Amino acid sequence: MRKRLCLSTAAFALFASTACADEVSSQSDPQTQLPRTQARTEAPSGVQESPASSPGQSEESAPAGGERLDEVLTELANRPDRTPPKDTWLNVAVNGDEAPYPLWHETLMPGETLSLEAEGEFAIGVDSERATGLASSHSWTAPDEPGIHRLVAFNPDGELQRLTVFVLSEMDDRGSNTVMEGYRIGEYPEDTPEGLIRLTQGDMDVPVSPNFTIGQFICKQQPAHWPKFLMVTEPMLTRIEALIRELNAADRTDAESFFVMSGYRTPFYNTAIGSASRSRHMYGDAADVFVDTDPQNNVMDDIDGDNRVTRADAEFLYDFASELFTKSDELPAGGIGAYGANAAHGPFVHVDGRGSVARWGRRGS
Repeated sequence: MRKRLCLSTAAFALFASTACADEVSSQSDPQTQLPRTQARTEAPSGVQESPASSPGQSEESAPAGGERLDEVLTELANRPDRTPPKDTWLNVAVNGDEAPYPLWHETLMPGETLSLEAEGEFAIGVDSERATGLASSHSWTAPDEPGIHRLVAFNPDGELQRLTVFVLSEMDDRGSNTVMEGYRIGEYPEDTPEGLIRLTQGDMDVPVSPNFTIGQFICKQQPAHWPKFLMVTEPMLTRIEALIRELNAADRTDAESFFVMSGYRTPFYNTAIGSASRSRHMYGDAADVFVDTDPQNNVMDDIDGDNRVTRADAEFLYDFASELFTKSDELPAGGIGAYGANAAHGPFVHVDGRGSVARWGRRGS
């Protein structure tokens, strides 16, 4: 039986009748050199609302609305892992699929609906919106404007699921000269996405999983231009999240995240650097990563323990990832590639979520 953090009846009434806008504390970003600012909270929109009450308590006797949740969730919000611990995770199916972590993300086009279901009754709150009443299923309809929204699902036992919901900017021009608000996109060779995440400079710290923020995956083009546009896929993120966790569990590092050397690339940028014409980076489905904490110097750490930083460290990470991904039936299939250092960068490993197994770059294999 799972250990649960239980809220009192009065506390839950406050929980269910006030805004679900508790902030997720942020880790230091291992990639970006841009200023890190507080993540934006968008105006609420689209919650399918019902009267809020707690078991055994009428709506009239519930505490008055307008109070903040922070006093109720102080302990959870201030935990160093940034997310509710495993024993307070509410298992919610989001659009039919269970979120893999208690802090996760979803993408919607404007006007699309997000459905949430669980075995027991729960409530949801979005941004500063009054929370819904208890039910076994809820829905939230995305507003017409692109933006970033914080959704929290919770039940009377204090179990939580946090979601960052990205309402995408539609790609209405899909030619070779596609530009979105001055940001050059270019032309996709195939499978052009419907929309992209719109990111302002104040959104860099917005979390997409327990150990990664959306700002780690921005394209390197037009560094001073805002807003930027990008994608990030769940298969890729699930794989690198599992990899950094397993490296920590095996005492190979104490890094909170990877240094993401290259995440999303626009087709324009991908062509400019001469990368593969159908690179998974263009779809937000690939990340070139390495461990960088000891010391933090924008170069791979000595994770193979030979007191040197060489291609062997990338191959150690490649082997570790290959074993993890091969033995796990729960992780999506994808590619792994090992790369050595050159004049522009140190050794690193490519990880993607293409849906089929691919391996390259490992010497001797």
